[in-house]
Amino acid sequence: MKRIILSAFLVAILSGCNSFLDLKPIDFPTEETFYTDVKGLEGGIIGAYDELQSGDQYGAKFMTLMETRGDNVKNDNSGASGGITYQIEVFTETPANSNLSGSWLSLYTTIYRCNLILQNMDNVQMNDDQRTKIAGQASFIRALCYFNLVRLWGNVPVITHTQTVEEARNNKRAPVSEAYAQIVKDLTVAKALPATWPEQERGRATSYAAQTLLAKVYLYQGKTADVITELTPVVAAVKSGKALSLVPMPLTFPNDLKTSKDIIFAVQYLKGGVGESAHQNNRYRNNDNGNIISLEPGEFESNADNRKALVAPTGSGQRPGKFNAPATNNETSADFPVLRCAEVMLMYAEALNETTLTPTQGAFDALNAVRKNAGLSVKSMAELPTKEAFRKAVYKERRLELALECDRWFDLVRTRQFATVFPGVDAYRQLYPIPQAEIENVNDATGWQNEGYTIK
Repeated sequence: MKRIILSAFLVAILSGCNSFLDLKPIDFPTEETFYTDVKGLEGGIIGAYDELQSGDQYGAKFMTLMETRGDNVKNDNSGASGGITYQIEVFTETPANSNLSGSWLSLYTTIYRCNLILQNMDNVQMNDDQRTKIAGQASFIRALCYFNLVRLWGNVPVITHTQTVEEARNNKRAPVSEAYAQIVKDLTVAKALPATWPEQERGRATSYAAQTLLAKVYLYQGKTADVITELTPVVAAVKSGKALSLVPMPLTFPNDLKTSKDIIFAVQYLKGGVGESAHQNNRYRNNDNGNIISLEPGEFESNADNRKALVAPTGSGQRPGKFNAPATNNETSADFPVLRCAEVMLMYAEALNETTLTPTQGAFDALNAVRKNAGLSVKSMAELPTKEAFRKAVYKERRLELALECDRWFDLVRTRQFATVFPGVDAYRQLYPIPQAEIENVNDATGWQNEGYTIK
């Protein structure tokens, strides 16, 4: 997405408005003058995309919270940075852990930027196409942020407009159901986005991205019929091979994320020290050189699996093959994939299987499409005769296909594998503690901390 920032007027806009992109009240003067035309709104959109690139989100900390927490990555440096990453690894984190406060603040910063756009755009003259694109992108980004928030923390404040300091101090945590309702509402708006963008604007959210994310949201809610409804046109697009397509992993990673048809939405970066690209050197190393890839090679069926080498175990401080793109000034241009066609097929297979008593041919077709794309033989009804057997096969395929893409931890929780993979770990650890700094900022801390964690 940084390629979009490079147009001259956006550079000028963003360089002059850093002060108002903090969480300041809505009556801050710059806000009154910035969102008065399409150019200002478009600059705000770029600011929202930009925050997704932050080291507090897909640039680094999400790797800790969503992968190191699972069983594909581990932290091998218990003393670095006061042990804050190792705490996540071994389930001893406290509300004071800065990984948590950094990601929380960054997610709400992104939401704040989206809220500014959405609440000001009605006062700006523009044509219907411009309005659809601006509203759709801001809504998609806000939905993605809330989806990450509820998966990390459960009940969270649902804020859809900018607030004064006093309003913010009176925020309450909303039920997960309320957050999901807002996510669905936002993604319904985003579904009106174009299916594709001109090449120079590639990387923006699309209708396919909105449908895929909405299907994923429904999957987490157990609404499998809705998953199928949302994914049916996306699956058709993948099968057509035009805008979307399954692509063998070596042709998508590590160099071709920007052009692979397998990518539905990715957080994009440029190499060479431009803005947020500096975080790329630290996404897996997390600044302390302690993260290593621990997914065992034996989990793969054979060396024919074209995904195996890209997630081979690494030593401390090494980038995995999956994201080891060429570097300039020791920084890579590797984008971070958020939604891919391969996951579409796996979600579709899972949803189809959950709606029938035994696996259907459609479910096998979707699962086997991913397997064939990985260079593997197809699975048959004789091998996976029951719903339970098929379900396990999908879960296994998700682990291998989406390794290191910030899904594994959430999958372990969503599919109720947590207790099996982490025996003896308290169940409350499936949600992170609310950052202590946030609790200290509210007037009434009642109900603010998750079960199992203490409020000081």
